[in-house]
Amino acid sequence: MPNPEHNAVENVNGTLAEISRDDREVLIEVKAALPVTGVSETSARSFLICVVSLAAVFVFFVLEQRLWATLGLGVMALLGYVLPSWRSATPVAQVLFAYCGLSYAINNEYFAVAYPYSNIFILTGLLGLFFLSGKQWSQLYFAPGKTKNWTRPAAIIGIALSALILAIYFWRPELVGKNPTPRQWPLDVLIVVALGYATFSTLMEETIFRSMILSFARTQLKPGLAVATQAFVFAAMHYHFGFPAQAFGSLLAFLWGLAAGLIVVKSESIYPAYVLHFVLVLALFIVLAFVS
Repeated sequence: MPNPEHNAVENVNGTLAEISRDDREVLIEVKAALPVTGVSETSARSFLICVVSLAAVFVFFVLEQRLWATLGLGVMALLGYVLPSWRSATPVAQVLFAYCGLSYAINNEYFAVAYPYSNIFILTGLLGLFFLSGKQWSQLYFAPGKTKNWTRPAAIIGIALSALILAIYFWRPELVGKNPTPRQWPLDVLIVVALGYATFSTLMEETIFRSMILSFARTQLKPGLAVATQAFVFAAMHYHFGFPAQAFGSLLAFLWGLAAGLIVVKSESIYPAYVLHFVLVLALFIVLAFVS
């Protein structure tokens, strides 16, 4: 015979129903089932931890106080393990601690792996964090989703963003950093390198920012805030690394990150963001190598 004090959980008309029974009354509380990809509301605590974490990222990449920034992120990430009530507010701090910690470990005064090759080690470490967190692959947006509907818009946005970056480069090159392409190389080598680099950059950076970091941010923040969070980290990284760079280049990278992140959320897939990134980087490389 079932225990009248037992709490049962049943699925009623597609919603999650928590049914509590005792001797006097039956209380039914119906809650809308949250999607596996994230939360619908952002608490003040989650927002505060996110802002402080992003400030630490700014200190890490822009001010280049990497050790102190990493330690600060580590303290915030630790709060989620020490204080259970803070656990839901620290996923962003945890993934950014892993990202900055790995970046510092492989690129410091004693040991250095140059960008963009460092992304291989960073992505490997973030994948380890992902497996330890118990998340599902679908939460990393590795699913078809609405890829078919968003592939063409993603390519168009990639072309538009590359045109904007190139226009600013030809107008005021000092705003976005030096031309990173090896223009003195033979034509056939440049073509192979352009295709290879665009592919490598796409797989590494989109998976790190629009899959890993965005996924962790979505477990803590509303979609818009999660997209802005990963875009800010992407922009901060571009301050000293990659192209475009420097302050104005970081602003352009922020727009790039926003566009790619929104496409991932809307399409529920990482693949259109791959298209955007590949088209953008390939266009930049070709024009900078052959035209400038």
